[in-house]
Amino acid sequence: MDTPQPLYSAESVRELDRRTIAALKIPSLALMKRAGRAAFTQLQKRWPEVRRIQVFCGGGNNGGDGYVIAALAAEKQIPVTVYACVDPQQLKGDALAACDYARREGVHIVTSLTELDTADGDTVVVDALLGTGFTGPLREHMTHAVERINKSAGPILAVDIPSGLNADTGSAGDAVGADVTVSFIGRKFGLYGGRGPALCGEVVFDNLGAPESVYPGVETVAQRFGSSSIARLPKRAADSYKGQFGHVLVVGGDSGFGGAALMASESAARSGAGLISLATRPEHLAAALTRCPEVMAHPVISGQELEPLLEGPDVIAVGPGLGRAPWGEQLLARAGRAEAPLVLDADALNILAGGRVLAGIRRDDWVLTPHVGEAARLLGCDTADVLADPRAAAIAVQQKFSGVVVLKGAGTLIAHDGGVDLINSGNPGMASGGMGDLLTGIIAALIGQHLSPLRAARLAVWLHGEAGNRAAEDGQRGLLATDLLPWVRRLVD
Repeated sequence: MDTPQPLYSAESVRELDRRTIAALKIPSLALMKRAGRAAFTQLQKRWPEVRRIQVFCGGGNNGGDGYVIAALAAEKQIPVTVYACVDPQQLKGDALAACDYARREGVHIVTSLTELDTADGDTVVVDALLGTGFTGPLREHMTHAVERINKSAGPILAVDIPSGLNADTGSAGDAVGADVTVSFIGRKFGLYGGRGPALCGEVVFDNLGAPESVYPGVETVAQRFGSSSIARLPKRAADSYKGQFGHVLVVGGDSGFGGAALMASESAARSGAGLISLATRPEHLAAALTRCPEVMAHPVISGQELEPLLEGPDVIAVGPGLGRAPWGEQLLARAGRAEAPLVLDADALNILAGGRVLAGIRRDDWVLTPHVGEAARLLGCDTADVLADPRAAAIAVQQKFSGVVVLKGAGTLIAHDGGVDLINSGNPGMASGGMGDLLTGIIAALIGQHLSPLRAARLAVWLHGEAGNRAAEDGQRGLLATDLLPWVRRLVD
């Protein structure tokens, strides 16, 4: 199993830059030229028939990388124009040296957008405006440049990070939407979290020859897990029996919301749980028996009636379709004090946020799975606050409630006592009702199969997203949560 990838803050990457320069015993300009060459190599690899290049350069080291790219293009006799968003006469240090390099190669540099030809489909546009030191919002002249880049008809390559994207948080206002982002030295958190996946396109990482010795001791902010770095379930023995693989109880499905609880139950079954019980409103029993007769559905009209069902399960999932009425509050109050590990989602989280049920409770053995809006309610803040720094929000929820917190998104974050994990899995087609219910059932099933809450959360998030990718091979629009179930079954084995 491969190790997860460390993710860094902008300051940590600057420290890696300093260490690399010292370890390689090279001037900083040489490292800049390595970065420019790495980006230009990727440009040629992606678009070998490129007929023209436009490079948008800022005034810092990111702009310096852009000037190097332009110089290399000129050396290859590819027509190239630089738009200097900062007057070259104001450049200093390595950025000025890189600009002089481009000038020596005959690169045409303009300082006014009105002098820049419209980029057509044969033109590759390079974004080298702003680097990892940027924190928004954009200044007016940068906003105009970003708008011009995004309106280009050709592909866009971002150098190190798309301009306007915060390297530490993944937040962004006006920002470049790249097709490819070539990043250097250390993987920045913002490329993979928050809006990063939507703005970066394909992320290509190049360590620029940095020796392994520069990385130990530099602070990381998260660990990025991929399919090869997530622990899987062990192979089942030939004499296995259902009692070995966990009894999951799903609690939810108030009037009108029975489907959510049933989808969570079925996803737990398809994820390998040995037994599935469902506590739901009486009117949903017939649908449950019809849809998935393997689920043992029980009619429950009060928290008192739920009590006997809490004695047998190995794990309890509460929230899908639970509602926020007294019925749901009673069920959460009883289930939340059971001895079995818990997975809380949807209205269980909204009730918890209200502060009347399970007030002050902290558990090490539960998994909370909020989306951005639910995380905001749990923290008593605005959704915008969570979007501004999802990692900080995930940590805050975990610190408030303990256990494992899964903050869902394009870069799903898993906060726990040991830090923060990030998993990029899934696709935009999964932005439809019921997807979270499936994830709840998968997490519960994996806990029932003897994974710790943290390991279960990691594997479940990856399974859920990868099943979504497989199910979306015929198209993302119209993808339904239940379309994932056959793929969940195949992938979990």
